[in-house]
Amino acid sequence: MNLNNIVFENIYMNKSLVTVITLIVIFSIRAIVARGLNNASGMKIERRRKWFVNLNSFISFLILITVAVLWADELKSLAFSLAAILVAIIIASKEFILNFFGGIFKITQNSFHIGDRIEINGLRGDVIDRSLFSTKLLEIGPGHETHQLTGRSIVIPNSTFLSNCVINESHLKNYVLHTFKIPVKRSTDWEASEKLLLEICDKHCSDYFERAQMHFDRIQKTSHLEIPILKPRVHINVISPDQLDLIVRFTAPASLKGRIEQRILKDYLRSKDN
Repeated sequence: MNLNNIVFENIYMNKSLVTVITLIVIFSIRAIVARGLNNASGMKIERRRKWFVNLNSFISFLILITVAVLWADELKSLAFSLAAILVAIIIASKEFILNFFGGIFKITQNSFHIGDRIEINGLRGDVIDRSLFSTKLLEIGPGHETHQLTGRSIVIPNSTFLSNCVINESHLKNYVLHTFKIPVKRSTDWEASEKLLLEICDKHCSDYFERAQMHFDRIQKTSHLEIPILKPRVHINVISPDQLDLIVRFTAPASLKGRIEQRILKDYLRSKDN
């Protein structure tokens, strides 16, 4: 057997022996004092109870001091080991913890609900499920200019919500203000195009306008939000000396905005071809 092992074992045996002897002495002292208190018939019960409580506290303190003094090095090693284990557990479960706190953050912020269309970190879709650890979307795309389901689902770890902004396209719920752009050449009669687009938007959106107005009025009363003009509008954006963007905005039901956009585009292109 190695000499170091023999010395190591002897040290532990000596410490164990001293610890046992010390504890025997401490408990013996306690027993003697407790017997004296029990035999003190002239002492009031309340005073005796107080002495017993103080005695137990003092004995516990002596035991802790004894263990701390005799086993200080071992306790220090144990503390370092426990700290290392704790750090390892935290590192191993980092994503789990981040997902959990991301779920708490998501719930407390109330930034979206089931059925809302959101975009986060380049991922866009309709929310169909959410939990404390992940959020599931039905993907919308391709790209940001379309509003069709791709047939794919996306599971997003909730940790994503701690470090990325969420865009909620359904914030206004049943009715939304939807925009899209049409690039045209600078030489095009943009005033005629603007007038044509407004007429087409009125044609496809007039059936929803009154209901949308009532919906936004309710939102204004409950949320104190300033409601923009709901009637269709066309903004002109100069991209280059040779190109303009006609930015079309109209009000429509949230679930139909993509379809109505396509109807407006198709009618516009047919009219321009004619």
